[in-house]
Amino acid sequence: MITNERQYKITKAQLDKLEQASAELNIKESTDALADLSARALASEIEVLRSQLLEYEELKAGLAAPVLVTSLSDLPCAMIRARIAAGMTQRELAEALGWKEQQIQRYEATDYSSASLRRLLDVAAVLGLDVADKAEEASDSRGLHLEDSREIDWEKFPVKEMYRRHWFEGFQGSLDAAIRTSETLVRDYVQSVVRRPALALHRKHVRSGDSLDEYALLAWESRVLHLAASAGLDTKYVHGSMTSTWLREFIRLSRYDDGPVRAREALAKLGIAMVVEPHMPGTYLDGAGLLQGDHAVVALTLRYDRVDNFWFVLLHELAHIDRHLRRGKLTGAFDDLEAGGGDRVEEEADSIATEALLPGSSWDLALARYVRSKESVLSFADELRVSPAIVAGRIRHEANNYIILADLVGSGMVRRLFSEVEFSA
Repeated sequence: MITNERQYKITKAQLDKLEQASAELNIKESTDALADLSARALASEIEVLRSQLLEYEELKAGLAAPVLVTSLSDLPCAMIRARIAAGMTQRELAEALGWKEQQIQRYEATDYSSASLRRLLDVAAVLGLDVADKAEEASDSRGLHLEDSREIDWEKFPVKEMYRRHWFEGFQGSLDAAIRTSETLVRDYVQSVVRRPALALHRKHVRSGDSLDEYALLAWESRVLHLAASAGLDTKYVHGSMTSTWLREFIRLSRYDDGPVRAREALAKLGIAMVVEPHMPGTYLDGAGLLQGDHAVVALTLRYDRVDNFWFVLLHELAHIDRHLRRGKLTGAFDDLEAGGGDRVEEEADSIATEALLPGSSWDLALARYVRSKESVLSFADELRVSPAIVAGRIRHEANNYIILADLVGSGMVRRLFSEVEFSA
């Protein structure tokens, strides 16, 4: 979000450059895949910048609708929008509060993530925002105590499936006992890792092609966060740590039979917990990317036990973590990759994953892409130092033919690496 005139001018200059680059690219008479990918990437970025500029212009002109503040989580965005709509600069707001301008700049740059509740309410008061939530400082280190569990119907959680999967550690009772005490049992399980269950229930970015059981999805999310916490990662995740050089070497781990396990170890060093948990009935998930505290989480269901599928889903979720997830904004993306197309966020994650696994500059000239023989696939994979399954999977997808090269996609080669996970037959 653009928060001041300086950012507005910089964004306009960036947009001008991108539009010029896009125009030059369109002039070239080229049909290669790399040019097409570049054009789509430029168009996507141009759309984002135009949207940001328009939002800022409408706010300044008093044309944008105000953000309805129904909970404290709405405050950061609402306060920034209210300040701009009121015609106040960051300096003027700081002066009204008796603070330094740099403090407001830091708060707005991080969506007020480091501001105390008292400071949030001070800013809201100056801007004339009425906070509907009743909130108070908690007596312990958990920060805000918000009674949002009232929106949750705990009886709708799939307690039978959660019990069957042995999620309730320490509970020694029977299934009937679990059902009788399901409200307490499930509430304790979810709230131990999800601070605001009501918000987590409704505020997700979900790519799904079927009817979705939101309570089953929240239960699965809670399980994933439990597993991530038990991983005990020492490293904090830092946005931008997945550099192109790191990513190139990371994908080369696919050459090894135990590549998925090596991938988990490599991600842990970046503060990213990779966990495997089969999807819950009614969710149809392939994977998810999440932010939780100081760490990022990539969760995979291994719905399809193939090497090519593992690497594409993994890269897709890593794209979400690197490009789309931000604290205070979107903190979770859940994906059924069979859902097709999707919105700009999903299309961008698809594009990033595709390009990372097999760069267009190499793929466009690859003999394997056109010959589609086992020998050509093995040769090209060896050239790029990646798994043949990645190459074979790309060919099958582009040809929309999932019969060819079936012996190269690594069927049945992933789940067995995670023996601690119980997959249904």
